[in-house]
Amino acid sequence: MNLLYIDAISGLSGDMLVSAFIDAGFPVSEIEKILEKIPIDCPRVIPERVKFGGASGIRIRIEEKDTKISPSDMLLLARSLDLDEKVKMDLEGMLNLLIETEAKIHGVERKDLHFHELSNIDTFLDFLLVASAIFYFKIEKVFVSPIPHGSGFIKTSHGILPNPPPLTLEMLRGFVSLFTSEQYELTTPTGATIVRYYANPRERLTYMRLLSTGCGIGNYQMEKPDILRIYIGESVSEYLSDEITVIEFDVDDMEMEYVGHLAETLRKSGATEVLYFPVFMKKGRIGVRFSIISQNDKLDSLVEAIFRNSTTFGLRMRRESRKILKREEKMVESKYGSVRIKVGYGKNGEILKEHVEFEDVRKICDESGLPYAKVLEEIKKSLI
Repeated sequence: MNLLYIDAISGLSGDMLVSAFIDAGFPVSEIEKILEKIPIDCPRVIPERVKFGGASGIRIRIEEKDTKISPSDMLLLARSLDLDEKVKMDLEGMLNLLIETEAKIHGVERKDLHFHELSNIDTFLDFLLVASAIFYFKIEKVFVSPIPHGSGFIKTSHGILPNPPPLTLEMLRGFVSLFTSEQYELTTPTGATIVRYYANPRERLTYMRLLSTGCGIGNYQMEKPDILRIYIGESVSEYLSDEITVIEFDVDDMEMEYVGHLAETLRKSGATEVLYFPVFMKKGRIGVRFSIISQNDKLDSLVEAIFRNSTTFGLRMRRESRKILKREEKMVESKYGSVRIKVGYGKNGEILKEHVEFEDVRKICDESGLPYAKVLEEIKKSLI
């Protein structure tokens, strides 16, 4: 499996990503072929090698063209291009994501949305060339570093906006952000859209076998270089990794019937898993210890739920990494109807585990009056 790690050292934008892919080996001749397929007045993309310190990278220069294109026309154009279906699917996916998020920020329907700066053909080209580079390098998973943001204000067609602007912040909800004192828009809406589409904020890269690297140079003149680096490699282990938070607390003054209710409340509040078990506390009292696994973007809501619904005055929290199987949910047909199955895959794509969804079995048992063991046995026969 080929992997991409985006190291957003100084910022994140579409043109910096394209530049980094060119530096990593994405052929300029391939870009020229792609641009020739666009049936509108399209600017040339000109890569330039730029040196900084003892290193160098690529900065692309896009010819100035006053070509504007509406959101609906961008989607029509994406569907009409003579490109691989995967490239077209990713291009359309990024466009839809940008349109939906922009409409949400402005409180309008999709059909009523008008792009301003983002209506420039450059936005379309950034998405198209990134999708093409992802396909060229056969990248299957994308990971990203903490994403830097500037401060102060930026000037846009909507007027003066706080930096980072609302669209960028909404797009990167759940991702780890780094806030700096730089008075520049370090991460653009286009760059944020690309990361939101391809990367999972809950997964982090631990190691890979490095194949190539690339450095994209931005246009800001800052004290430190305005650069973005990418690393392209292959996975050493096909197991997935992510980072979670473990929350623990002890109570010895809750009535037991409320302990089970608290566990259900925490699951509904977004906990990945809730365990509780008896412990001996001070003065020989028997209490209950809760151990909760939380995705990091659910942490605040879970902490709030714990303090509101339990008697504890404090929590213990720690970050942990975990390995998990690649998994998918499938529907299988049994003599009782459709049932969901969770399938776990090993390194080589072989099926290691199959788990029948309990809620589906319970529904069948409740409706038919049949015992659980009989229903489960029949469903497992359908898996053979």
